[in-house]
Amino acid sequence: MSTWVNEQCVSFFQLLCIKIVKTGRVPQHLAFIMDGNRRYAKKLSVNTTDGHTKGFDKLSEALKWCIDLGIPEVTVYAFSIENFKRTEEEVNSLMDLARDKFTRLLDGIDQINAWG
Repeated sequence: MSTWVNEQCVSFFQLLCIKIVKTGRVPQHLAFIMDGNRRYAKKLSVNTTDGHTKGFDKLSEALKWCIDLGIPEVTVYAFSIENFKRTEEEVNSLMDLARDKFTRLLDGIDQINAWG
């Protein structure tokens, strides 16, 4: 079973950075605003769905870093009312991506509970 938190995404250098950060005060809450996925897709000349998927993959890495740092609470802002002004195809793609990722999240709830 695979969760949507990528456990294999921390390099040696990143692990070193995590250990250094942990020597100081670690935030108790962190918020992420998902922004720039369409610009990223345009820059790479790929479709927006691929850009949003890559953005989610990066969020997955960031969540793993939060677990490793011991940050107990994370908020993710991933969709705003403004996003409904996008094309129907893009909105549907975003909803499908969210549905898929939340399903995977629920499938891995035991692992998430183990992480606290």
